[in-house]
Amino acid sequence: MSTHKLMATLPHGDPDLGAEIECQITFSYTRGRPAVMYLRNGDPGYPADPDEIEFMSAAPYCNGKPSPFLDYADLKQEWLDDLARDWLESEDGVSEAMATVDADDDAARDYAAELRADR
Repeated sequence: MSTHKLMATLPHGDPDLGAEIECQITFSYTRGRPAVMYLRNGDPGYPADPDEIEFMSAAPYCNGKPSPFLDYADLKQEWLDDLARDWLESEDGVSEAMATVDADDDAARDYAAELRADR
């Protein structure tokens, strides 16, 4: 399991008005495993487990900077968490999350290669 963060602009309210809120979504990613038809000893295998993306938290941002809620913070945070969770479970959210995971994995591999090269 790994933890990742992504910036998202989430639509809310009346779509004709184009209302949006910018937030940073934190989520965990658990890589799935492929199906196995048969084990080495001939026993039946097991089905595939899909990748899992789980929402952890959302933080409001404005112009690229954290923007905490001032009044009724607990109600607004609950609303933002619900909005971000719904978006993360949508097709756009899943594709954005997977792109973030891939980018983070690439950065980690590059960093590890640099560390090995410095020896």
